[in-house]
Amino acid sequence: MLVAHYEKQPYFQAPNRERVRALLLNLAQSTPARRLLDVGCGTGLILDLAHDLFQKLDGIDITPEMIERVTPRENVRTQLASAESIPFPNETFDLVTAYGVLHHIDNLGRVFREVRRVLKGGGVFYADESPSQHYSDTLFALSPHLPMTDIARQARDRVMSDAAEYQKRFGLPVEVVQRAMVQNYAFHALRQDKLEHLLKSAGFEKVQITFRRFLGEEQCQQAGGEELVNTVQNFLVSLLPVTRGLFKYFVLVAR
Repeated sequence: MLVAHYEKQPYFQAPNRERVRALLLNLAQSTPARRLLDVGCGTGLILDLAHDLFQKLDGIDITPEMIERVTPRENVRTQLASAESIPFPNETFDLVTAYGVLHHIDNLGRVFREVRRVLKGGGVFYADESPSQHYSDTLFALSPHLPMTDIARQARDRVMSDAAEYQKRFGLPVEVVQRAMVQNYAFHALRQDKLEHLLKSAGFEKVQITFRRFLGEEQCQQAGGEELVNTVQNFLVSLLPVTRGLFKYFVLVAR
């Protein structure tokens, strides 16, 4: 049932696909662009967007129903495998991607070591659509008994009821959702300092973490369109790290 609704998520829509495609193009141009591995490939979003940028692409996932929906292409291969034990030799790939995956992983350190192992020298790891713990912490810290704007209250309610919403929409028990989103509900390692530490411990030398989807972005879009969104985004970015609790997602690039 969940697979049937998977591609209705907002990040499959055209504006986000264009954003991710531009990032992948930039990353491809910074590497030899021979081989890409998508960890937790799902139904193939990254494989679709990058299939013409790399000579050969591989995708791994632990859900057969997801892999069955990947668009067949001559240079794309998928297989069942976990991120904790990537079934490829050392130094195989120029780029490893993980889109909407990190919050589902128990042992991030182990996965980062596996990613570093299969990357060639000079290779790049790119992760995106990962929910920032800074955002959740900021909203959880708001007392429901104190005054707050409608935007803040709605955002807090969404975070607080995330697992219940999956039960309502897809019939998944709350405890199943919480186990699937293990970083959100158990380990809370999706923080900038923890991620940088884990990645550098795994052998990455340079780690760049940027933030996106700020609190109230939808309302800005409705009020002033893309120009207002960009203005507010740039202003909030100029105030980092003070404002990082206002961004829902982070983008990670490690080398």
